Amino acid sequence: MKLLDLFSGAGGAAMGYSHAGFTEIVGVDIEPQPHYPFTFVKADAFAYLAEHGGEFDVIHASPPCQAYSIMRNLPWLRHKKYPALIDATREQLQASGNHWMIENVMGAHLSAGWLCGTMFGLPFYRHRSFETNWFWLQPGHE
Repeated sequence: MKLLDLFSGAGGAAMGYSHAGFTEIVGVDIEPQPHYPFTFVKADAFAYLAEHGGEFDVIHASPPCQAYSIMRNLPWLRHKKYPALIDATREQLQASGNHWMIENVMGAHLSAGWLCGTMFGLPFYRHRSFETNWFWLQPGHE
């Protein structure tokens, strides 16, 4: 299966998808990611989705989280402005006609469930929200 990894960063999510059986993964980020473990394209995520979205079976999007993170309340970050891209990302993904998911911090209030590294045997306790356009069951949490 072919996965498009939008706002890919260094590829942490992509590695999880690879372990889950995705055989072709393309990461897209506006910043260079020299250590991305799969095919990488430096581009605007929305522009790439509009042009190439139909070439993929599933689209994963992790828009920047700073606007939704509780860390933005720290005194030295309180006055900084961050892009809030979840609504625009959802609109673009819905228009694509693909299966999709959005992943972000818990403060993003996505209309779905959450996952944690411990659910997959990973050695870290970190909750992330996920919104999809299909039904999925959340694994148990320790």
